[in-house]
Amino acid sequence: MNFQQLRAFLFEDNAIEVAQKLDGHNINDQNLPFDQVDVPKMPGEHFFREGNIFINKHHRYSEMPAHTHEFVEFNYMFSGSCTQYVDDKEIFLQEGELILLDRETIQRIDPLAKNDILINILLREESITTDVVANMVKSNGLVNEFLLNASRSGSNHNNFIHFHCGDNQDVQQLLHKMVLEYYNKENYYMRGINLILSLLLIELTRDLEKENRQQSQGNQELINILQYIDSNYKTLTLDSLASQFGYNSNYLSNKLKKETGRSFQGLINSLRYKAALELMEETDKNFEEISYEIGFETVPSLYKLFAKFSDLTPKELRESILKK
Repeated sequence: MNFQQLRAFLFEDNAIEVAQKLDGHNINDQNLPFDQVDVPKMPGEHFFREGNIFINKHHRYSEMPAHTHEFVEFNYMFSGSCTQYVDDKEIFLQEGELILLDRETIQRIDPLAKNDILINILLREESITTDVVANMVKSNGLVNEFLLNASRSGSNHNNFIHFHCGDNQDVQQLLHKMVLEYYNKENYYMRGINLILSLLLIELTRDLEKENRQQSQGNQELINILQYIDSNYKTLTLDSLASQFGYNSNYLSNKLKKETGRSFQGLINSLRYKAALELMEETDKNFEEISYEIGFETVPSLYKLFAKFSDLTPKELRESILKK
């Protein structure tokens, strides 16, 4: 199947769409208990029998009632447009755009018309740390932090990101290739989809950071502060940062918390964690060397850091990387 054949296939009405077109009623093919709870949870057990990624077309001609997921999900507007409600916030998704939804996020979708093709890309949540984050570039981008949050137990899973990437041809090509791989199911297709996903996340990170820089031009000082933290996190203290930018330490601490939602130490911890992941993936350095590389003097400090972000210890994560 080539891209044109895929496109024709996606526009064909499947059996559920034929039924929904007749009277506009939602066909509850996942047997969600809408009559028992207001917002049922969609389980992941039926979707991931072939691997950690599942892709399908969202059924047209009927509203999808409010629900949550056990998994992380991308919604990709392959053609046309649609209106979704994410935690009661109205989102108008245009052709080529994406929404990334964390688990537990409440979602409902208005009926899609004939020319509206929405692709669901589901990610089994326990795969995020081992199969996705380990393949991502070191980044301050929101995508990386979002995925790290999604893989942590006890986190507040009520996040989504709307990517306005319809004009980004690199993103579109990767998405088309991913969908083609899934439907063609040639040898090693799931491995190929995971590699494409890693490239896609990198491109989305770049796209989102570019958009954020454009929107943040009026707050250049904060950007300068964050860039300084990024470059000097291994040895940086709050006092030295405040001195560098001419602030009182308490004032700067409050400013960072207000503007970023995290404390100074929280920002440092995040950078150290990402750097440690990258070193484990790309080098054979031992944990003592990694600890020193990211600014720690002892290995126990590295283990304490990982406990803040993951249920896996550094040793467990490295073992999972070596098994791939």
